Amino acid sequence: MLTLYHYWSSVCSQKVRLCLAEKKLSFDSRHIDLFTFEHWKPFYRKINNKGVVPALDHDGKIIIESNVLLEYLEDKFPEIRLRPGDAYAAAQMRIWIFNSEEIAHTNVNTASHNPRHAVRLAQKPLSEEKIAQAAANCPNPIIAARFLHRHAHGVSDAEENQAYVALDYLLGMMEETLGATPWLAGRDYSLADIAMAPYVNRIEVLKRPEMVGAAKRPRLAAWWQKVQARPAFQEAFAFANPDKNDPIKR
Repeated sequence: MLTLYHYWSSVCSQKVRLCLAEKKLSFDSRHIDLFTFEHWKPFYRKINNKGVVPALDHDGKIIIESNVLLEYLEDKFPEIRLRPGDAYAAAQMRIWIFNSEEIAHTNVNTASHNPRHAVRLAQKPLSEEKIAQAAANCPNPIIAARFLHRHAHGVSDAEENQAYVALDYLLGMMEETLGATPWLAGRDYSLADIAMAPYVNRIEVLKRPEMVGAAKRPRLAAWWQKVQARPAFQEAFAFANPDKNDPIKR
């Protein structure tokens, strides 16, 4: 039995749901609300001691970290292959998985704060005491310090601009790669495409959607249309925001 602990619009949760859908694997859904800090509460920290989503319970064994989960699912359920059989193509796949962590994740998180994360937190204003308590429950002091800093100061224009510089660089690499191959790791759709798709989805709804548009990056835009047309994408991204008062719909 598979039980997935996830948040509906978390990019890391989306990539794991996308992999599960591509492999046609059903799972029991456990939604963890990041904006009421459920991921830092004791019950969830017993599941994932890093206090982040997603986490997968597979017959009582817990696996964490979204990119590790992609490869775990590929190893455990190889009937529908998402890892290229060719060693070189598999290496290219892993480079894109690495890029999704090294470049995409941190910078999408930074670019998402002012237009999305801060808006959500403002909908449920908490006292400074509650904010401090939430941070104290966070098991990672780096994340806790960043949370408190951003709560007090937001993300500066300089920080946001630098994040977009990094994302523009990454999207440029995608455009170049897709000039030579139909998918990021070669001729077949793979975990590389799954790892990157949620970040392109997020960039498209942030302040600079033209970065992924056809006018600037036609190959990337064509790839993105192909990704969105896949039935698994529709299934994985069908998880709606359970908070009807939340102004952010995607």
